[in-house]
Amino acid sequence: MDIQKFITTAKKKNYSIIKKGDLEELLSKSQVIIENDTHISDKIRLLKFKDELILQEKSTKGEYLIRMMKTKKEAEDFIRDRLEIYSRMWDGCGCKVKYYD
Repeated sequence: MDIQKFITTAKKKNYSIIKKGDLEELLSKSQVIIENDTHISDKIRLLKFKDELILQEKSTKGEYLIRMMKTKKEAEDFIRDRLEIYSRMWDGCGCKVKYYD
């Protein structure tokens, strides 16, 4: 996988789906800035590849998604919001994560 080419493509979309093997390569070549176990849908991570910030999560359909983040603050807010939803799911709120928005 050409990570830089993949990043260029991902910047044009709200999110991109990445294959597990490509994710493993991305993880091996990136710095993990933040990693939280959602306890429902694998881990959510903020990765740094060169000067790019990449948010990675796994949907309930089992798809690995990446989103390009402009700032660390934007990523932290996104992760906090996701973790709040997962926390409420444990309480039986009937909440759903909107992975594809």
